[in-house]
Amino acid sequence: MGEAKPKTRTVRIVCPPNADGVGVFCFDINGKGQFYTFREIWCDIGGRGFAVHRLGQGELYHVRVGKPEDTSCECMGFLRWDRCKHVAGLGALIRKGELKQG
Repeated sequence: MGEAKPKTRTVRIVCPPNADGVGVFCFDINGKGQFYTFREIWCDIGGRGFAVHRLGQGELYHVRVGKPEDTSCECMGFLRWDRCKHVAGLGALIRKGELKQG
């Protein structure tokens, strides 16, 4: 049996936030795109808050990005592993300066 190839994952802004604050980002995972709408929302408990919805799916996640103690997501991955692609992706976009404070 061959070893599983590690996933290659990148994230990019497809449409920057519009006048209503809604934008679209995409995860490219091994060459396959997963598109998400996002909107920055008020977060008074620490970190930056986002409402994130995968296009074509019914799930809406509330995601917080910030210091480790100010990071969370409602997805099953975060609930199980304390990390997920939503937090990592939004964090990467913020660090690259592609997602300015709203």
